[in-house]
Amino acid sequence: MSDQPEQPTGQFQPLEPDATPVQPDVRYGAPAPKRKRNPVVIGLSVLAGVLAIALIVVIGLLVVGPGGTPAADSTRTPSATATAGSTPAPTTTDTAETPAAPVRPTECTQLFPAGYIESLTADGFLALNPEWSLPELATDFFGSNDSALVAVISSNTDRLNCALVKASGGGDVGITTNLLSIDAATQASVIARMNEAGFTCSEETGGTMCFTEVSEDAGTYGERHFVRDGTWIATRWSNTNISGWTQAIVSTLFPA
Repeated sequence: MSDQPEQPTGQFQPLEPDATPVQPDVRYGAPAPKRKRNPVVIGLSVLAGVLAIALIVVIGLLVVGPGGTPAADSTRTPSATATAGSTPAPTTTDTAETPAAPVRPTECTQLFPAGYIESLTADGFLALNPEWSLPELATDFFGSNDSALVAVISSNTDRLNCALVKASGGGDVGITTNLLSIDAATQASVIARMNEAGFTCSEETGGTMCFTEVSEDAGTYGERHFVRDGTWIATRWSNTNISGWTQAIVSTLFPA
């Protein structure tokens, strides 16, 4: 090992004109004198650093997005997992509503489409609830001739009574309808009674339609009943060929 200190290598920039030369410390292990850095090299280094930082910022914006949110990714499928505290989107079960009961008519004309009653009374032979029939509508005119069904109808005082009968009064020609509201137990017992009495019953328009018809020497008479959602349309007719009466009421109360 040489006792002489290592001599610095490389190129050096000249000292400033007014700088006083300093003798290097030649003691063993003393550092070599520092050299001045080239301003051009320093400038290039600073420029390279600025460019590197700018590149990092640009890449960050492309990945993160300008608003601090991740950039859109057309190949990414949005997650369907709800975050904590979020409100689940309503399902069809949440928004489904129970169908409302039909609006209860207060007048018999409200049971039929416009012009229907007028077409049946145009010749003046029949009339809807003529004056002479009003007392009987409350006590004697029922939409059934079956004693068990009549007992249910007559006990319900909150019913709408409609009779299309002879305008001149009397006679055994016409149609009588009672519209009344019943509870679920009564509805079931009414349908059971009509099946027991030999009515023909079937599911129709979301409810139960039952009918019967009898022909005798005195004429032809029959009944047609419709029960749905606590509403009972009880109709009895005699010696008339009018058709579609009950169906017209059903379509008014329960439109499709």
